[in-house]
This record gives sequence, C-alpha cells and structure tokens, in this order.
Amino acid sequence: MIHLKHLPPILDFEASSLSDCSHPISAGLIVSGEIFYWLIKPKPKWIDWSLTSQAIHGIKRSHLIENGLDAECVYEEINQALAGFDAVYSNNPYWEFRWLSQLGKFNIEVKDVELLIPPAHKNSWKTTFEQQFQKHNLVQHRADHDALALALTVQQLMK
Repeated sequence: MIHLKHLPPILDFEASSLSDCSHPISAGLIVSGEIFYWLIKPKPKWIDWSLTSQAIHGIKRSHLIENGLDAECVYEEINQALAGFDAVYSNNPYWEFRWLSQLGKFNIEVKDVELLIPPAHKNSWKTTFEQQFQKHNLVQHRADHDALALALTVQQLMK
C-alpha cells in the first residue's frame, strides 16, 4: 500500500501540444494521499491539437469530447482539492501553471518539485522518477500516473 498523506500536493497535466495555443486535456493530482484524475473536455475556443502530442499521451480529441468533464467542473474540483494549500508541486511548473490558469483563477503557487528533493539527490532524482513507472506499473504521460511517480520519487528520496 502506498502512503502519501504527508506530502504536499503534486500536479501533472497532459496537453493538446506544447505550443502557445495549447490547452490542458487531462490532469492528475495527488493531495493528502488521494489520487485524482480528470479528462478535460475542450472548451469551444480550445482548438489547438497536435498529432505528435496525441501519439505521446495516447488521448484522442474525440475521446475528450465524448468522455471529458467540462473544464469548469474540473476547475471546481481541483480548486476544492487544493483548498487550504498555498502551493502545488510539479516537474514542469511553467507549463502546469499555464494550463492550470486556463481552467480558472487559482490562489496557489505552482512550484518546482526539485524544491522537495534533498540536495544529495538533486542530480539523480530524475532516474528515480523514471524507475517508479516500472516499479509500480505506471504509464508515462498519463497525468495521474506522472503525478504519482513524482510523489513516490519525493517520498523515496526524503527517507
């Protein structure tokens, strides 16, 4: 069993692309030991789509339209899950903040997960992160699995 209650919140998004017009398509969040995952239905103005990105995350736009949750609902649920926290951590804070902001206004700072990594592991934590996928049978570029792998990495290196 995995116990992550003592860790600060960790967030990951998958997106339509890495362009300036990109938008979030899925979100994974670890908060107080709970794992959250959302597929995000594109807003009408979110038209950007990259087949290269689709090949990486494996999510088709049509799947989001049919099965995604409205972005406003995802905003509400993430906002509720992060209530009481002043920061959430990510391995890519620039993009995570950008995509989080597209969902709505959040009163939270997105910080680099490296701030949680002990100095002795600053140069090697990414290897530990990569190992979590095989060790725990996780799928890379699935937002909840990426967030969980980050949380497990932080937990392992903080021991």
